[in-house]
Amino acid sequence: MSDNTTPFAVQAGINSYIGLADANTIAAGRLFATGWNASTDETRAKALATATASLDQMRWAGRPVAPTQPLAWPRVPERCPPGYPLSAPTPPEILTACVELAIHLIANGQQSSAPVQMRTIGDTSVMYFATIADELPKHVRRLIEPHLRVASAHVAEVML
Repeated sequence: MSDNTTPFAVQAGINSYIGLADANTIAAGRLFATGWNASTDETRAKALATATASLDQMRWAGRPVAPTQPLAWPRVPERCPPGYPLSAPTPPEILTACVELAIHLIANGQQSSAPVQMRTIGDTSVMYFATIADELPKHVRRLIEPHLRVASAHVAEVML
């Protein structure tokens, strides 16, 4: 019986905003990256691809450089004529946010959903209040806010 499994590979610009070597460089400067450091390259690659997929769903300002590119980044301002510029860099904040979210995913298992509002065990009750209506960690949200069409998770955008 042959083994047809191949390790998952991250491909910058295809399934991740950042390559594994650059992500490792960013993570090396991070204080709480124990989970990342203990992970295999395949786990790191999967975390980067998952983080990218989550970030790719955001409502970013501007438009993709090319209409056929697989990811939301790189982007250019809406006012740029189609086809110009031919390339643009992805901002360092987006790359860092991707790594930070990947580190968070490895450390916490998955992105959090709506927080528990009230838990009762016997005679004891504890109530939790959400601090942000968002599934992204605050430090990741702060990195990406300047590049979003609407910066806050508490503001609605009305499309006419």
